[in-house]
Formats: sequence, structure tokens, C-alpha cells
Amino acid sequence: MAPRIRPLTKDDVAPEVRRLLEQAERAFGQPLASTGIQAYAPPILEASRALGAAPARSGTLPASLRPLVCLRVAQMAGCPF
Repeated sequence: MAPRIRPLTKDDVAPEVRRLLEQAERAFGQPLASTGIQAYAPPILEASRALGAAPARSGTLPASLRPLVCLRVAQMAGCPF
């Protein structure tokens, strides 16, 4: 399903936001529509990235368990992972 809002690309954004889009592309192998849409509001993009990184930084979950938790949450939400 195509997003209703056109995701921004690296060519559409300021250099500091471009860096975030490039990091997401490296992490996932392709640009994610959600990242491109959040790029319309850089503070939201940065907050989303911080929220996504919080479990790893917290030290609460063992590193070997984090990918399994992410996979299960994605399955429950109906998202590809």
C-alpha cells in the first residue's frame, strides 16, 4: 500500500536530515516510507529514532533477545521486519 503522503528523499531535505535518512537506509537496506514521511518534521524524526533505540540503550534486554522482541512486535503489529 502506497503512503498518502509522499515520503521525502535524501535529495529533498537539509544535510542534517539527509544524514538520518542515510542511516536508516543503511540499517534497513532501503529507504523506509515512514522515515521519509517523518522527515517533514525533523524533531519527530529524531524523537522516533530515539524511541526506537531506547531498548538497546537501556540494557534491560540482552543483546541476543532484542532482535526476537523486534520481530515479535512487528508480527503482532502486522509489519514486515
